[in-house]
Amino acid sequence: MKRNLKFFILLLGFAAGFFSFRLYEKYRQQQLRRDQTILGTMRYALDNIHYQPAELDDDFSEKLFYEYIKRLDPSKRYFLQSDIDSLAKYKYDLDNQIREMRFDFFEEAYSRLMERQKEAEAMFKRLIKQPIDLNEPDSIVFAYDSIDFPRTEAEKEKRWLRYLKYSILTDISQEKASDKKDSKTRTAAEYQQHGVEITEKNYSNFFENLFDLNRDDYIAMYFNTIANLYDPHTAYFKPADKERFDMDMSGSFEGIGARLQKEGAYTKIVELIPGGPAWKDGKLEVGDIILKVRQEDQDEPVDVVGMRIDEIVKLIRGKKGTTVYLTVKKLNGTITEIPIVRDKVVLEETFAKSLLIEDGNRKIGYIYLPKFYHNFNDKEDRNSAGDIKKELLKLERNGAQGVILDLRDNGGGSLGDVIDIAGYFIDRGPVVQVRGRSGRVEVRRDYDTSFRYDKPVVVLVNEMSASASEILAGALQDYKRALIIGGNQTYGKGTVQRMVDLAMLAHSPYEDLGSLKLTLQKFYRITGESTQKRGVIPDVRLPDRYKYLEFGEKDIETALPYDTIPPARYRTWDRYANLEETAAYLRAKTDTMRIFRYLDSLARYYQQNSERHVYPLRASDFTRLMEESRARAELLDSLTRYRNRLAFRILPQDSINHALDTVFFEKRKRWIENLQTDPYLEQAVDALERLKLKEE
Repeated sequence: MKRNLKFFILLLGFAAGFFSFRLYEKYRQQQLRRDQTILGTMRYALDNIHYQPAELDDDFSEKLFYEYIKRLDPSKRYFLQSDIDSLAKYKYDLDNQIREMRFDFFEEAYSRLMERQKEAEAMFKRLIKQPIDLNEPDSIVFAYDSIDFPRTEAEKEKRWLRYLKYSILTDISQEKASDKKDSKTRTAAEYQQHGVEITEKNYSNFFENLFDLNRDDYIAMYFNTIANLYDPHTAYFKPADKERFDMDMSGSFEGIGARLQKEGAYTKIVELIPGGPAWKDGKLEVGDIILKVRQEDQDEPVDVVGMRIDEIVKLIRGKKGTTVYLTVKKLNGTITEIPIVRDKVVLEETFAKSLLIEDGNRKIGYIYLPKFYHNFNDKEDRNSAGDIKKELLKLERNGAQGVILDLRDNGGGSLGDVIDIAGYFIDRGPVVQVRGRSGRVEVRRDYDTSFRYDKPVVVLVNEMSASASEILAGALQDYKRALIIGGNQTYGKGTVQRMVDLAMLAHSPYEDLGSLKLTLQKFYRITGESTQKRGVIPDVRLPDRYKYLEFGEKDIETALPYDTIPPARYRTWDRYANLEETAAYLRAKTDTMRIFRYLDSLARYYQQNSERHVYPLRASDFTRLMEESRARAELLDSLTRYRNRLAFRILPQDSINHALDTVFFEKRKRWIENLQTDPYLEQAVDALERLKLKEE
């Protein structure tokens, strides 16, 4: 009887294992078919829609091989050289694998990486518990392209030890600087012990986040690497990333309005977005830890401890008007379930905002536009063109005699909004020219004459002003409608992208194939010049922190080239009496101003730091280097510490609309404090005060 029972249990175990294996194989086959659908649809779109399709050949294959390896292990701390040598059999076969929709290289590289990452975690745990000598001469190199993959486990271990030493020494340096301010002292052993503890905690979190990544994340990285080789702005978005992109473009989403952060296995509330449902409700607090999430149509909640933060966000977000129940551990240790009705969450800081600048008897309007936002899924939602119009009208009603439009750090966005905004400042006419892969040029014009702003305009840009920002700045410069003030040049992104839903393109039964952001066109100024690589050259160039750094499209290997097309027909805005004279005055003035000489020195310091790739790992040498760097940085910072003469006022309408919103006023107060130290803004005010209009 016992013998039969043992046989039955053995048979049952075999059957269960076989059934599990069959289920796993079925899942893998579904996964493969989905990945093949994504890759095949991507290839069709890239070959048939992309502005300048790449040639799928051995050269492309080799670039893909090295670029994907670089993304898998950018600091060369996981793979051994033998791993790379083994994977090199695929170096010239990836073009064929793309055509045949095979994933031999991806699967082997992924499997090898998972193995090496687990080994690295075990190595870290062992090394951090051993005595670490910070007094022996050594150094670490951060120019990863100049170092090879380790050839042996011993060599890799030595590299990991260097990373740990650097982390410990960095923390010691920060603690010493902090203690110096507070007049504290500790022994060398105490500093090292603290550094080890912080490093252990940081790397434990690092590995936890690393192992949060799954196969879907790495296959998405592989697809994105393929797309990026066509040009830097063509990219693959897995569904969750596409959702974040849409939220970024629209400045809003439907949810509870809370920012989350992973801490170990737990997820903590780190910010409540002002005006959002959680902020209004008042029951959820910063510091609360989310333990479970329940939907209104579910009896049992989902335990989210240890879950990926992306998956938790999916559970919490949902349609406006529905309720989500969060079981949270409060700061006082109690555990409670909090119901929150989802609603539209507006990220106010992503939208245009304005202030009134008072300089003596002059009133000048200031508008900051962080991006050209537009919700293409909701025509009734706010957009950047509509908001800029509202801000201009508010400023006019408050007596502004001109306006500064600040596009610094504006990375672009909706092309349609750019055309509408440009139309507020010019008479009807062309704003931008767009050329597709066929070579046909379309001139995009402004036809709307319902609103015109006819006072002087200055536009502020920097090296981070890109894409749509460059179209607007370039158009206003070409029309001689505005004086452009900024750094050496803008970013230099002169291409147009569109998001393509791969499931719709493939007519696929799979709904979660993700999207492809695809470069379809290049845009050109009305003069016929492309902004690609060259950007927009300001009328008045001021030194900033990016001045001597490799920065922008011109420094990206896969960027499309600069070229020109014939100009469009347009007529300049001829109402300024002294536009060129004002620009010349400011250029001469800038050369004599001490603050800009100091800023130039600071930019050179940033350049030197960016070119430093080797750091000593002996404590005395590292401390000396950090102290020298800190002293120089503090000196330069003290020299560049600056307060302008300007007075800023919140517009009365904003004060009325947000009378009960203390968070709004606190954020505006901090914004004004930052603007008070801005020398570029003071130059823009000087320009507006000098610009004169012709008498009609």
